[in-house]
Amino acid sequence: MDVKDLNELRGEFEQLQKREMEAASAEGSCATDEESREDYPDYMIAMYEEVMPPAKAGIYFSRWDLKAMAAEMDESFALDIRERMFKNYMQWVATPDDMQLVMTQFKKHIDIKCDIYKDYSKKYPSSKEIFDKKIKKAESTKKYLDKVFIEFFT
Repeated sequence: MDVKDLNELRGEFEQLQKREMEAASAEGSCATDEESREDYPDYMIAMYEEVMPPAKAGIYFSRWDLKAMAAEMDESFALDIRERMFKNYMQWVATPDDMQLVMTQFKKHIDIKCDIYKDYSKKYPSSKEIFDKKIKKAESTKKYLDKVFIEFFT
């Protein structure tokens, strides 16, 4: 297959994609961002965007962390992508007491990871500045969790 044939094939493929997207839009079957988020309460979106990214939270909640946190509350779900696991973890929250349990789990795991950071800071003093920043963000994340609880559950 030469370059000309490849370019023609690519063009046909792009046209096919374009026609399918137009047909889906005309039928109204394309979900917008707003529609896809309607299934989840605002606090879930806010928490995911503030707690799950390590750059904001100071720590990383892995898929295994989420699974372990759920197991401590006698909940279970399959390993999946983090966002879907987070949604599965938060799905059963229906009362303020349920949410308090979730917040406690998040804070507990934040404290565990901060203790690890503190140990690393002691063992490797040149890294103290890096881990101190992460600990500060993690403490801020715990305060944020309290704020979410107050805003949405009291």
